[in-house]
Amino acid sequence: MLTFARGKKMHLSLIDPDSQEPGEAGVLARRVEQYGSDGIMVGGSTVPDRETAYRTIEEIKKNCSLPVIIFPNNAQTLARNADYIFFMDVLNSPALEYKRQQQMAGAMLVKRWGITPIPTGYMVVSTSRKPTTVETKIPLEVVRGNDHEKAVNYAVYAECMGMQVVYMDAGSNPERPVPDEMVRAVREAVEIPLIVGGGIKTAELAQRKIAAGADVIVTGSLIEENVEQLSHIIQAIKSASSV
Repeated sequence: MLTFARGKKMHLSLIDPDSQEPGEAGVLARRVEQYGSDGIMVGGSTVPDRETAYRTIEEIKKNCSLPVIIFPNNAQTLARNADYIFFMDVLNSPALEYKRQQQMAGAMLVKRWGITPIPTGYMVVSTSRKPTTVETKIPLEVVRGNDHEKAVNYAVYAECMGMQVVYMDAGSNPERPVPDEMVRAVREAVEIPLIVGGGIKTAELAQRKIAAGADVIVTGSLIEENVEQLSHIIQAIKSASSV
């Protein structure tokens, strides 16, 4: 069973079904399990359909025993063979589609298929001069890296609404990850677990986010670019958890 808790340091690997064939995703899944990742997220802003997600998860499960979490872009890409789903409120989107409509469209599928929902406050943090993919796909009230008060307000709202985790994401291949100071400010404001992803491609960056208060580090693009580097990141996270 996958359990998030404040102070429990974990690593999640993000595999985008739109970035490789399902068989290749299975090979990557085997590698990240060997390196010590705690779970595999499947999703991304450009996943085309349910079948693609299903086939990717199918190959992942053939190759490793890690829990699989859907990281959804819309209800049409949910797949019945996942174990969990980040059931997300996009905190800084003013669009009803990403705060209620897609969630309502997918809720009955999640219940029918027995996927465990993880109520998640998802916040996109803009750290790049050029918008990342997620910023081009979703209408957003921009939260910049120095907008600490805004980030804290969104995170506290998520906690008050009963969400189980806050997920701060700088997007795919950002110029910079979510700043340490913002992570620290949010950590001091909420008690629920804090997930941080986007642009964390070295062990040093992972250690800094953990030291600032992140409980879970997500690695995505690096898995496709240089999966061997992942072992150092996971080792740094696990070392921090034993201190």
